[in-house]
Formats: sequence, C-alpha cells, structure tokens
Amino acid sequence: MAWLSPPAERGNSRRFFRQSVELPIVVNVRNLPAPVYGTLLDISGSGCRFRSLVLVEKDRVVEFEWKRPTRPGIRLRGRIVMRRTPARGGAYEYGVAFDALPKTTIDELEKDIFELQRRTAVARTEERDEKEQAVAQSRVQRRRTFRALAAFAISYRRESALWTPAFANDIGPGGLRLACTELLPIGIELDLKFTLPKDVLDVYPPAGDKVEITPFGPRKVKIPDMRRAFEEMTLRGRVVSSFPPSRGRDVYGMQFLEVDGFTREEIARFTHAAQLARLRTTDDDRKP
Repeated sequence: MAWLSPPAERGNSRRFFRQSVELPIVVNVRNLPAPVYGTLLDISGSGCRFRSLVLVEKDRVVEFEWKRPTRPGIRLRGRIVMRRTPARGGAYEYGVAFDALPKTTIDELEKDIFELQRRTAVARTEERDEKEQAVAQSRVQRRRTFRALAAFAISYRRESALWTPAFANDIGPGGLRLACTELLPIGIELDLKFTLPKDVLDVYPPAGDKVEITPFGPRKVKIPDMRRAFEEMTLRGRVVSSFPPSRGRDVYGMQFLEVDGFTREEIARFTHAAQLARLRTTDDDRKP
C-alpha cells in the first residue's frame, strides 16, 4: 500500500495520512491561564484531532508535546480550525491545523507516524493470522470428532412427560441426530434414553490374555473386554438445529448436556468401533 512508503521517499509530493491514536495530551491554549487536558484521536504531518471536556473557541493557537518513549518529545503548534459537539457525551472534538512547523519537525513526526502505521499493519496481520489459525484448528477438531452413522431406537421426554419412541441415525461424543414425529422448538431440553447397538464391536479383539514378544522376552498382556454389550444410557440433551424431514419424520440435532465420564467413554467406544468398521470396509473394497 502506497501510504506505507517511508516519508523519505515521498519527495516534493508529500501526502499526509492520518494515524488513529488514543493518547492523553496536555494542550496549552493561548490566552487561557490553565492547560486543557484531552485525548489525541488522530494525527498527521499537517494536523491532528483531539477531544476534551473544556470548551475552546475556534482560531485559538494551541500547543502540545508529541511524546515518544525512547526519544525526546516534539513540540507541536497549530490553530483550531474545527469544533464539533458529539450527539452523545459532553466532550468537544477539535480539529487542529499545524502552523509553520519546521521541515525537520514535520519529517520527524512523519517518521513516527509511518512507524505507527507499520506497527498497526503488522498487528492487523497477526490478528488475522490468529483468527485464520483458530478457524483452521476448529475445522480440524470437527473432523477429528467422528460421528457414527448408525440407526438405533431412542426414547425422549419433556419435563414430567411420558417417554416418546423415536430413532437416532448418528451419534458422536457431543450429541446425536434425533428423528421423531413431533415438532420440537429449538432450544428445548429433553431427557434421552437409549442403548447403543453392539454389532460394530466385533472389530475389537476378544478379551483374554495375549503374549507379546519384547526385547526382554515374552510378556503376557491382558486384552480388555471391548466387546461387552452397552448398558442403557439416560442423559440430557438440547435441540440446537433442525434438518429437512426424512421418511415422514422431523429431524433435529441434539447437543448432550452434563455427560458423565463413563457415558462419554462408552459413546467414544461405540464411535471408535464404527470408525474402524468403516475403514475396514473401505480397505476391503479397494482390494483387487
């Protein structure tokens, strides 16, 4: 962008670009006995804008110091050419045109403004990169959260109501998809009761003891019973989305609420088995 070119390269066709700032300043106003305290809003090589609670007449000559952290400050002088009262709040906003500043002062000020612009541009780039990384990480996380496509019976109920039979056609650690014959409002919380099917658990090895050969000799390893049948689960969920009806049923996205650790592990066992079964089927299809 052209406005980021260093001041030394602009030559006679100098253009002044305003840099937004929010800095406290002490303004000395000619013919006023006390200084005026305010906030510098923006600044360029030709003028600035500041806000103050003190009423100052137009055409007054003002002076203030442009402070720099590592170098001596620059004394700037100008004349108030604009005054505006915001619609809300009690502060006045003033536009100042710098008056007869030496070229060396303007050059120094322009260098400072250029550095501020450069830092602002870098900060915007870093902020954009952080947002893009967060979005990418979120997408990766969603991809890693596998949802098992498996239809099974489920029952649900509202507060103090009877259980209503329905179906679920996918499930993951965070929720499931509910298909029912009742219109449900988004945001409603339901009790859910279901037992996950066990037919996908055959992908796990049978429970028992297994001998492994290690550099230190044979070692007996106990294989946990990953094929054990699922117990009935009862948990709380919230309707967070709706989908087009399917086979005469209304379909809703359910988010699990307050899932205990054991139930979460059991759902993960089911979804992991479903994922392994799908991968195994894909590999079998690829074989000649």
